[in-house]
Amino acid sequence: MPDDELNADFAGLARAAANAFKPHFADVEARAARRRRRLRTLSAGLLALGVSAGGGTALALTADRTPTPVVTPTLGPFRTSYAPAPGSSRVPQAQPSYVRIGPGAFDVAEPDKPLTGIFTQMFAGDLDHLYLEYRDCEGKKCRSMLASSSDRGRTWRKTPMHPDVQQHKRYGALVLAHGNLVVAADGTITRSGFDTTQPPASYLVSTDGGTTWKRSAMRKVETLPADATVYIPSSEWIAAVNPATGDMTWIKPSLPRFPGSLWSFAMPIDNQPSSGIWMLDRQPMPVSSPGPSPGAEVRRESKLIVLVSRDGGKTWDVRVLPDTEQDGVNSGMLTTVDGQTLYLADRLDGGAGVQLHSSTDGGQTWQTGARLDLGGPMLSLLPLGGGNVQIESPKDTLRSTDGGRTFTRVGESLGARAYALPGGGYAIPTNNNEASIWLSEDGASWTYVPRPEVP
Repeated sequence: MPDDELNADFAGLARAAANAFKPHFADVEARAARRRRRLRTLSAGLLALGVSAGGGTALALTADRTPTPVVTPTLGPFRTSYAPAPGSSRVPQAQPSYVRIGPGAFDVAEPDKPLTGIFTQMFAGDLDHLYLEYRDCEGKKCRSMLASSSDRGRTWRKTPMHPDVQQHKRYGALVLAHGNLVVAADGTITRSGFDTTQPPASYLVSTDGGTTWKRSAMRKVETLPADATVYIPSSEWIAAVNPATGDMTWIKPSLPRFPGSLWSFAMPIDNQPSSGIWMLDRQPMPVSSPGPSPGAEVRRESKLIVLVSRDGGKTWDVRVLPDTEQDGVNSGMLTTVDGQTLYLADRLDGGAGVQLHSSTDGGQTWQTGARLDLGGPMLSLLPLGGGNVQIESPKDTLRSTDGGRTFTRVGESLGARAYALPGGGYAIPTNNNEASIWLSEDGASWTYVPRPEVP
């Protein structure tokens, strides 16, 4: 395997951003999850990427107001069902097993397989709208195609994507889905290269589920518009997409800088709609004494913090996280259901378990929750509202109904990178070679939706 697929580091992130892939911050791992689904405990001071609605980091901005906590009724019994499309023979397959390849690092035991030559996954724009990018090739000549469904996978339509869509040799171009909105990387931009501290000049956007496409230029603004779908590929810039028109705006966030900090490691955090913009960072601690000898290196300690903006990225507040057992919390392990209720899963030594923490006041105070041995990496942390939260491990689905204090195994593992959907409901992409998805209206009853036959 090439080195650039084995190493999740800033160089890899820069390459991903330069190619306008979907570098979400719980997903340098999850990117490897789509390639090899290798999961590694990474230092929060290095990176982590997060997947949200539709596979991109998508959220709604709510300007100048504190979100109202979402309270849901007690969850019903956990159930799974299968809803095959007419003529489909696909059934749910077992999730892969993992082997430890180093301290806190795991690799999938079975080899990963591309679909039509690329590593892809199904995107859910909402409970009804589903998308799968694939390639249709004749010899060495390939075109990017989009399979789309507007009825939860019962029927599928296959249409060519924009001719200028990025065609990487291994990965797809889709970066975001939200209802009928689909956003893809512009190949004319990525081929020429661009400064990764600035957004690409344009994306290719469809507002009718992939039927027609347009090139949407990026317009710089002071603050992002309220209630817009937001795609966050890095901490250097944040882009908002109008789901009705496909118009795109962006800002360069003015994040807090702390005394003694030479740079910021701020990273976007996977979160739910209407909860503001959240980023994970480290605040340097004061150095109390010089090194043991003149010229000796002094290791500067730091503490994890969260930065949150509720006014479109104009101003940012600081929230201090609880002490963690190792320097390895990443943004895929910190999530919020409504901007008030937060869950932090601290990976325990070795990476095969987590210590859960929760907050119900927007991160002002924290409570210690369950300590779980997962037998491997945590694949997903999904808040369901009302004190309900669901965790996916390599073999099991675990659920808590008391704010994360206790968990019960409720079924087999469904997949990885779960996210809340626009308009309500939840999605969990499968973590095997199926490129299929599980959907739920209430977080209790989950239905398997198989991918269509492609090409």
